[in-house]
This record gives sequence, C-alpha cells and structure tokens, in this order.
Amino acid sequence: MKLRKTILAGLLAAGVSGAAIAGVPNVGKDFQPGAEAIVAMSHGHAQILKAFHTGVADMDGYAVQLAPGHAMIMYASADGKYLFMGGMFNRKGTNESMKYAHEYLPSADLPKVFTPAAMGTAIQKTAHFLIGKPSAPKTVWMVMDPNCVFCHLTYEHLLPYLKKGAVRIELVPVGFLKPSSLPKAATILASKDPAKAWAYDETHYIMPPTEEGGTVPLKHIPQSDIRTIQANNTWMNQHGIGGTPYLIYRGPKHQWHVVNGMPSDMSSFVAGMG
Repeated sequence: MKLRKTILAGLLAAGVSGAAIAGVPNVGKDFQPGAEAIVAMSHGHAQILKAFHTGVADMDGYAVQLAPGHAMIMYASADGKYLFMGGMFNRKGTNESMKYAHEYLPSADLPKVFTPAAMGTAIQKTAHFLIGKPSAPKTVWMVMDPNCVFCHLTYEHLLPYLKKGAVRIELVPVGFLKPSSLPKAATILASKDPAKAWAYDETHYIMPPTEEGGTVPLKHIPQSDIRTIQANNTWMNQHGIGGTPYLIYRGPKHQWHVVNGMPSDMSSFVAGMG
C-alpha cells in the first residue's frame, strides 16, 4: 500500500478450499505464511475469513476480520514477510481490492464509498478534541486508536509540526483494535485534558511486539465516555473506514482529501495541506 495503513494492530481470516492444517485454522498450506503473519501482527485477535490467489506473482489475498463490522482485504507476500493493505489497481484502473471485498467479505462489512467532501463534512459531527495550537494554520482530522502502532508513528512524525504551531490535529478517538482499546480511549476522553492524556499514551507507547499505548484504563470509566467511543466506532464503520489512522484535511484550494493510513512522506503531506 502506498500508505502504511494502520489497522495492522488487528486482523483475521478463515476458509480456503482444501484441508486445514496445523497453523491458522481452515487455511490451506499454501496460504499459511501470510495468514500466520496477519494473526501474529494482530496478537491473535484477527480471524481469516477467506484466503485466495490474486493472480499477482507471489502475492496472496486474505479477507480479514478484526471485530464485528471491521473486516477488510489484506495481501501478503508468499513467504509471509510482508503485508499490504489498501486499494490494488490493475493497469486499466480497476480497483481489485473492491472486487475482492464484494466477493469475500460479509455484506455488512463491505466498504462504503463516500467522497472526500462528504467525509470532511461527516467527521466534524463526531466526538473529537484538539491537539496543538488553536491558531495553527493547517488542520488535519485524524481517526486514531490508542493501541494503533501506525497511529503512534504518524503522531510522532507530526509532532515537530505540532510543536512549531504549524499544524493542529482534530482527533477522533476510537477503540477497536484490542480489548484494551475502548477502555483506554474512554479513559483518555474522561480526563480533564484529553490532549494531554493522549500525549501521555503516545509518549509511553510500547513498540512491537507488544504494540500498546501507555494509558492505564480507569477502574470505573464513566458510561457516557464509553458510549461516546462506541458511537465513534459505529460512525467509523458506517463510513467505511476499515483501519487507523484515517486522515482528512483540506488542500491549498480548500478541497477535502482523505488518506487511509500513515503518509509515506510527512513533509510532503504537510506541504500539501491548505
């Protein structure tokens, strides 16, 4: 994928023709390396719904479910050393990933299609909070899970711009990657200063193989904050967002743009913001 799409902190798959073997259940021998890599990166939370040949040399496809309402198509190299997410287009411009999604994903989990402009309007209706200086000339809306490793890396790469006051983040907290994700997100939201609490989560982030934000969930989390995160999760699913981070911003001509995953070049990304 052009962008390192982050939901990689959670994935799954199941069911290819042929006898199941030791390893990932119900996945044929040829697909085991990729399936095992996906399950390993999800710390065992991912379920493989289907494994299939893509017709691309040394690349297999997987229908992966992270949680109810969060299923997606992923790809893996034949040896399982590399994983890919996002749109895969042929020379005619056809989105093969969309074709596979309609073929292999549950109907309830099929990706919805919204224009960037529609997403730019919709995201402003979510529960969110500001990170950075209100006077910053550039704004990026970000959907983030406190346990998401690529959210963490995106935040780290944006930090210099936040400190300079060049960019501000309108952060939409969600929690779905791990069992601790929702409690952590709700705990952050319940704090007196969510921006400061999120910064703590990032500063104390535990990198792979653990991949956990530094927030310690409250023993008694206000139900209102839990419901708010659940509502953001529902909004995310209803708008076809399969993973985090998910970024929305305006360009120089005030038009909305969407980025699924961590930008590959942060300086170019920031330069392209209006």
